[in-house]
Amino acid sequence: MSNAQNPSRFTAPLQVVLMLVIVIATIVAGFVMMPSNKEEEASLLGRLGTTNHGTLLIPVRDIAQLQLLDESGNPWRWDEHKAKWRMLIPSGSRCEQECQELLYVTRQTHLLLGKNTGRFERIYLNLDATIDPQTSEYFEKEQPYLKILNTDSAGFGRWLADSNLSWQEGTMVAVLVDPAGQAMMFYTPGQPGTHLLEDLSHLLRYSAD
Repeated sequence: MSNAQNPSRFTAPLQVVLMLVIVIATIVAGFVMMPSNKEEEASLLGRLGTTNHGTLLIPVRDIAQLQLLDESGNPWRWDEHKAKWRMLIPSGSRCEQECQELLYVTRQTHLLLGKNTGRFERIYLNLDATIDPQTSEYFEKEQPYLKILNTDSAGFGRWLADSNLSWQEGTMVAVLVDPAGQAMMFYTPGQPGTHLLEDLSHLLRYSAD
């Protein structure tokens, strides 16, 4: 009988060791890369790449830092209402062509969410004192499920200060806020509704709310 050692006696333990090294490295990497706050989460998503079509808002903004009033002038606090994904669409007392186009796209997207329509809400953020009568009529006829809240343009601008969203009065944008009240992504006019639908469908599929 040959005294030559069987190579398989050594390769099997080596394979086990390599598997253990890979598992341990994966666990360690997970702890190292795990974001500890919303800013780190947004940064990580940006580095790794995602399927999102919207632009990540960096750093994220806490909606609690923005003073919101309902149509009666009473404070509207995020944490006092049902947790939902919400989209802020800031504009003035008159919603004109670009504003109406953005509202149309977001309305159609909302309808196409199907069984998840109740988990999403659109908010028209009025930045002026009162809404123009023609705009009110347009909302009633064309945007019956649009919620209207009020704030002031200066406060909204301060809320977004030092972020990557360069907003100024008159700029149309749609800001996506998660159920915890963290504004985390934004969309600009001209983006296809399919992009918004894909992002929302993905977020609703994997969110726990």
